[in-house]
Amino acid sequence: MKLENIKTPDLNIPLFEAAPGQFWCILGQNRSGIDSFFSLLSLDHAKIPDTEICLPKDMGIFSFAGQQEVFEQELKSDDTDFMDRLDPGTPARAFIHDPDQYTDMICAFGMDHLLEQGYRQLSTGQTRKLLLLSRISSGSQWLLIQSPFDGLDKAGCRQLDMALDHCRGCGMGILVFVYDPGDIPAGATHIAVIENGQMPFKGSRQEILPRLFELQGQANFSADINDLKPVKNTFSENALPGEVPQTTELVRLEDGHASYSGKPVFSHLNLCVAPGDHTLISGPNGCGKSTLLQVITGDHPACYRNSLWLFGIRRGTGESIWDLKKRMGIVSTDFHRNYRVAGSVLDCVMSGLYDTIGIYRRPGPEDEKKAMAWLERTSLRDKAGSPFRTLSYADQRLALIARALIKLPDLLVLDEPTHGLDRANRNAVLDFLGQVAMEKLSTILYVSHREDEFRDFFVSHIRMGN
Repeated sequence: MKLENIKTPDLNIPLFEAAPGQFWCILGQNRSGIDSFFSLLSLDHAKIPDTEICLPKDMGIFSFAGQQEVFEQELKSDDTDFMDRLDPGTPARAFIHDPDQYTDMICAFGMDHLLEQGYRQLSTGQTRKLLLLSRISSGSQWLLIQSPFDGLDKAGCRQLDMALDHCRGCGMGILVFVYDPGDIPAGATHIAVIENGQMPFKGSRQEILPRLFELQGQANFSADINDLKPVKNTFSENALPGEVPQTTELVRLEDGHASYSGKPVFSHLNLCVAPGDHTLISGPNGCGKSTLLQVITGDHPACYRNSLWLFGIRRGTGESIWDLKKRMGIVSTDFHRNYRVAGSVLDCVMSGLYDTIGIYRRPGPEDEKKAMAWLERTSLRDKAGSPFRTLSYADQRLALIARALIKLPDLLVLDEPTHGLDRANRNAVLDFLGQVAMEKLSTILYVSHREDEFRDFFVSHIRMGN
């Protein structure tokens, strides 16, 4: 693999070479040019004048965009409407080329007991492991992988490290793209850093690791909260007609349970969240963390089969889910995948005021002003008029976080919201949530695998699947 004299509007890289059997980690912050470099390697690209690009013909590519393609294909083949049960989706086994040949690798990923399950029955982390196995088993001699550790628990990260090391031992060339120095794979033999569209450091792991402190970066998301506050405290501002006072529990779940195709996901779970009870939820992939949040937000049918109260109202008693969602802000991988409507970044953020995916009414000037303030805080102001789907995955995620926060709702439901974000943006989001918690503007339910996201403002920690 060789790229020489790369000059594009956001890249200026004189030379990058990688040899078979090498394991490169490409490190860069969001908007550093790292996503453009990944695209250059992974997509059919037009000729760049005076540039030499020599790439392997059969790279196994794993990317956020590729995950979205699989998800949308699964939606097209969803026969739930014609069945008397939920369609589980394509069996996991079908994604792996000659699974019998890769038994050891499948077991190493902890996926051996899941091969007969459908794609839609798997957790976010499990689908990521499955699609990685699909690329590894494709017979490619090169792997190109974007942010592989997002969504994986500790065991999954260790499994992936071992699997990639095994691939390198078999002579495969590997390029892994990460946004945080803490995500550099244990087996990486070489590191290249992208900063401001250039590649200031590249070389052996031993040579580059000591220099990473030179990689600077700040994000302003956690800037002054005052201009983003609502006029009134949202604990009472958005109260439903006839609701009891603001001291009411926001969420109560008694002996909670959920299943998929008759298989339990979680059971006997009790949860009580009062205003200010900022709650962290952790646990291994597949233990039901996302399903729990979907039950709470009304996006899983088990919400009607449980003893569940939201804002003092029992689910299944004739309430409107849309009235309930007026008091929620939601960010999750599932929601991100489903945000597929045409519209600008500004439209996306404003839609959080109306609890819709897309804009279906004429926004008022105050709504637009508020949305622009959030875009300023997420450094997306210059992208306000751009189509949402043309942004990088990280910038899409920041826009969705702004969408959830714009009304500073009573309940913020955040399921691994920092996927694809670099360390600066991740810390900025968490610092801002700390301000939200301190000033009692919202109550936070937060799912994460990352211990560097376990902040002091969480007053409760639920460990599922233990």
